[in-house]
Amino acid sequence: VKAFCHLNTLTCWGEPRGLRHLEGTLCQRLIDAPAGSYTKRLFDDEQLLRDKLVEEAQELSEADTKEHVAEELADVLYFAMVRAAKAGVSIDDAVSELDKRARKVTRRKGDSKPERIEAGEKILGKK
Repeated sequence: VKAFCHLNTLTCWGEPRGLRHLEGTLCQRLIDAPAGSYTKRLFDDEQLLRDKLVEEAQELSEADTKEHVAEELADVLYFAMVRAAKAGVSIDDAVSELDKRARKVTRRKGDSKPERIEAGEKILGKK
């Protein structure tokens, strides 16, 4: 969603905040990142980005307080959105996918995928 209100912006109440603000910042960094930008480093180093996604997801799964879960979720969202921005995927694209899945009549079982767990363990084990 590029524009929604009469000002031809996403909202009539100022600049986007939260995930929308992060999305805009990431899209801008993809085009023109300042020198030394960590986000630019992540865009350029696929291995680092993959490792950080796995690492932060593990930390989220192990977080045991509300505050720690919020902190780790913020990290996962940041790294996931870096990956999405690099691939040209927007928040709206992800929301559309969630909506599509919600309309499905049948769903897969939902168990974890052992090969993905093993791959994640290998990534984390090399640190």
